[in-house]
Amino acid sequence: MAKKKVTLYIEDTEIKLLVSNGHKINKWASFSLEPSLVHDGAIQDEAKVAQAIKELFHLQKVSSKKVTVALSGLNSIFRIINLPALPPKMLPEAIINEASRVIPRPLEEVYLSHQVISSLQGETRIFLTAYPRTLTDTLMRTLSKAGLKTTVMDLAPLALARCVNEPRAVLINAWLSNLDIVILTDKLPQVVRSISLAGEEMSTEEKTSAIVEEFNRTVSFYNSNRKANQLDTTVPVYVSGDLAQEENLWQSFNLELSDYKVNQIAPPIEAPELFIPAQYMINIGLALKGILPGGADNHYSAIDLNILPEAYLPPSFSWYRILVPVAAVCAIGGLFYLWLIIQNVGNDITKIQTDTTSINARADQIRSDTNPVKTAIAEQQEQNAALSSQIESLETEISETQNLAVIFNDTADMFRNGLDTTNTNLPEFFTLKPEGVLLSSVSSSEDTFNLSGTAPSENLIYDYAKSLRTSERFNSVNINSISENSDEEGRLYAFEMLVR
Repeated sequence: MAKKKVTLYIEDTEIKLLVSNGHKINKWASFSLEPSLVHDGAIQDEAKVAQAIKELFHLQKVSSKKVTVALSGLNSIFRIINLPALPPKMLPEAIINEASRVIPRPLEEVYLSHQVISSLQGETRIFLTAYPRTLTDTLMRTLSKAGLKTTVMDLAPLALARCVNEPRAVLINAWLSNLDIVILTDKLPQVVRSISLAGEEMSTEEKTSAIVEEFNRTVSFYNSNRKANQLDTTVPVYVSGDLAQEENLWQSFNLELSDYKVNQIAPPIEAPELFIPAQYMINIGLALKGILPGGADNHYSAIDLNILPEAYLPPSFSWYRILVPVAAVCAIGGLFYLWLIIQNVGNDITKIQTDTTSINARADQIRSDTNPVKTAIAEQQEQNAALSSQIESLETEISETQNLAVIFNDTADMFRNGLDTTNTNLPEFFTLKPEGVLLSSVSSSEDTFNLSGTAPSENLIYDYAKSLRTSERFNSVNINSISENSDEEGRLYAFEMLVR
């Protein structure tokens, strides 16, 4: 069953809204903006634009708060790069390194998004785009002020490329203030150009001349880098926007490009009779995200990026985020339970010591009582043979009692020493622990402690060991093992440590 999708595109002069279900358009509308609220795709007044969005949704009775939006392609950069085949964990870092080389802007000024195109013969081919942070952040703040939640974001030229099913084509989307040109070959936007125009200040002839000039420049750039696969006049040219709507501009452009076959874009979507596709081509490209057919018989653009920066992505459900705190609570509970056991052992030792004192007193008393009996027995050994047997049995009991007292004393000393050592060292393990290190278990035997836990980096584990060594409380600190575990949340290192 097709899922309802609400798409939004904010141009310099108006906001475009389109609601669709799969390949069918249900609703569309535009809302004019005051001059200077948006300039070259950059929102200048977030509050007023947010209010305009609210009014548009209210007038069209659109209740959905989740939207798919497009960002202007102005000041964005598009590259196809090749990297050696790398493990998935190493690919993001390699892409950033290559981006710093091929993107002619400081990386801290842009967001990066990429899509792996192919991985063949030891090489990974990647479509890479960089787009301005300021424009993106301003758009996201404006949508938030309008009460909307953005789940998917795309760049306008990439959305445009999704509307044509041709093995090779040139796409032109011209509006009052800007121009997008895309050369599409082999299902990829090979060249993408977004240019700012002078808008209302230009006559039809001037605007036609500017569009034709940028068209020729773009085709020449493409051909200069692809000698074996150049574009010629047999390649179709598809247009939308003002170029498709204004009769004078359409006729003038066709006259200038009379050698080419120029057509209006007819996207693969079902629409009501009154709907004019040329006005909403970017919204249509957004609506087609993720639902276009593939295969050798189709030539739609293979690029289907969600360029929404990670900071704006809705939090995904993660068992890891649930289980780690639970494990931490269980570990703390286990330590507390261990502490209670130690306390109970201490109480038992005190009781044993009291009982031992009582037994020793009894033994002394027995010895005191036995001496006169021995004297009497010595005088009457022949007559009291039975009494001698009782005396021997009693002496055996006394000896066993003394031995038991020694055992109790040794046991009490052992538990007292172990309890003192544990109570003294246990807080140190948590006090010296760097932030980010999580202890999952602490066990001891005599003067040795075994620590287990996790940390987000190996350096934190080494810092923890160093802190324990420099505390001068322990004779030695050894890291027995470190193992790496990674998932969608990032890297996590488990460790085991022996402390004496």
